[in-house]
Amino acid sequence: MDHDERRQRASELVAALDLPRPLTAELLHRHMEGLRHKRIVIRAASARMMESGVCGLWLEVEGEGFERIHYAPTSSEVHRQQFINHEYGHMILSENKELLTAERVALLAPLIPYDAIVRALARSNFTDEQEALAEAIGDRLALTMLEDRAEVRHGARTGFGRVL
Repeated sequence: MDHDERRQRASELVAALDLPRPLTAELLHRHMEGLRHKRIVIRAASARMMESGVCGLWLEVEGEGFERIHYAPTSSEVHRQQFINHEYGHMILSENKELLTAERVALLAPLIPYDAIVRALARSNFTDEQEALAEAIGDRLALTMLEDRAEVRHGARTGFGRVL
């Protein structure tokens, strides 16, 4: 898939989510929880995760009533949200799940009791195309929030005087 096709596919997938508008990070989080039928806990990645090369991680452990998103610590709220949006992209593409061993999950997320880990889902060996599409979905979510914020503040754009 080339860049334009990927961007078009991401737009279609995001449009199919029937997102609440104007979209904010909080509304997106709640909407994704509704789509997943689970609470989504979002936390900064631990030092151990960072040492393992993780900049973003989505975990779903069998038997738990919630999922986890871990993101690389950053002082930038925009960068933080983009890490989260990327993981939402993987959730949206969830037919491409990868099962991780309990040992791997225990290494990455040591606070999860080992005996509770039966199955976990995370992004680690997705193809380059899956990563690119998840990033394109994350970008589309970010642009939607940005566009909605501008419309709330300034009204609908007419194109007059707008920087293109």
